[in-house]
Amino acid sequence: MTGILASIAIRNLARHGKRTLITSLVLTVGIGMFIFFDSLLAGMDRMTIDSMISYGQASLTLMTPAYEKESRALPIGPDYGLSSPENTLEALKTLLPHSTAAAPRTTFAAFASNRIDSLAVLGTAVDPHADALVFGVAGGIKAGTWFGSSGSADGGNQAVLGAKLAADLGLSVGDWFVLSARTTGDYLNADEFVISGLVDVPAQDITQSGLFLSFGAARSLLGEDLPVTSIAVALPRAPSLDAQLKEAAAAAVAVEKAFPGTIALPIGEKAKDYLAMRNMKAKYSTLIILIVLLIAGVGIVNTILMSVYSRIKEIGVLRAYGMLPSQIRRLFSLEGFFLGLLGSAGGLALGCLGVWASAVWGIRIDKMLGGMDLGVIPLGGAIRGEWHPSIIAAGFIFGVLASWISARIPASRAGRLEVTEALRFV
Repeated sequence: MTGILASIAIRNLARHGKRTLITSLVLTVGIGMFIFFDSLLAGMDRMTIDSMISYGQASLTLMTPAYEKESRALPIGPDYGLSSPENTLEALKTLLPHSTAAAPRTTFAAFASNRIDSLAVLGTAVDPHADALVFGVAGGIKAGTWFGSSGSADGGNQAVLGAKLAADLGLSVGDWFVLSARTTGDYLNADEFVISGLVDVPAQDITQSGLFLSFGAARSLLGEDLPVTSIAVALPRAPSLDAQLKEAAAAAVAVEKAFPGTIALPIGEKAKDYLAMRNMKAKYSTLIILIVLLIAGVGIVNTILMSVYSRIKEIGVLRAYGMLPSQIRRLFSLEGFFLGLLGSAGGLALGCLGVWASAVWGIRIDKMLGGMDLGVIPLGGAIRGEWHPSIIAAGFIFGVLASWISARIPASRAGRLEVTEALRFV
């Protein structure tokens, strides 16, 4: 009997083709946009975390508890440094064999002057070669080179400046400037440096106020006892953001166990504010699909109800031939089910097409934002959609169920029609 009812339901939907098409299109657009925008939001999250990892945060950062507590003040005293950074870097190769590289860093506050104007800068002492393997700053050189063509670990009195910082000071590659800062002994020192390169990356703090020195040059300026305050570790890029966060957290646990007295901060901990915002954003996206499905549900109720009133004579004849009220209800419920199946299948195709297009070509976020300063959130390049099979399946199933449930309301009305009342219209 179910097969007969299904064939009747399909025939009725085909008979009212325009009405069926319009109703299913609402569901198609709703499900398709939900799948597509969920993919884009996931792609934006991934691009943001990837940018944080590439331009300053790294997958994993090692430091002492004392430095972690005072990190906002950028202390550079010997008490805040790692006790044996060289041995730690060597041990990390065995402890984290899957890591791609590790690099020492020391961040400090300073002032850069063109002898007329002076601007506050965020300085970072680096090993030029190792740092280029962990971070993408060296790849963002706009003019000049990353500490000269030799790429030596010394670098001499060379500095790499953020492009916007250099522009504000009226400086370019090859120009000399004065850098002043408080030393490890807490007295003011200054020296001249030549600009070897200008860097322009999505991280606005680097482009607008960033400055990089080799450890050799930094120790000449800040003191020979300048410590390494952090070690940045690069981990391989995982297939998904959640996998990336889990791998970084697992590596942090292993490092803290192997190096007692050392804090290992995974990227998930350093980006916890953004990730909290991401979770809230996911809740709003769920709310959006509920609103879309509610609108589609109203359309389905209207479509099935119109079908009921236009087929009262047919219902009367079916009841006269012995069809039960429960079978009448099942007939119209099947119409709603097939209507939802059609709309959800269209939404699945539309959404997957959008995800595929965004994954292949991407959407240029830098052109859309036009260099807008997003603070600590570095965004640049193209957003590429990410495939979420669970979300795609959930959208399809939810659409079908919502349609079937919506159809139950007019189906119940059709099942309550009495034979005598229906046959009055024959």
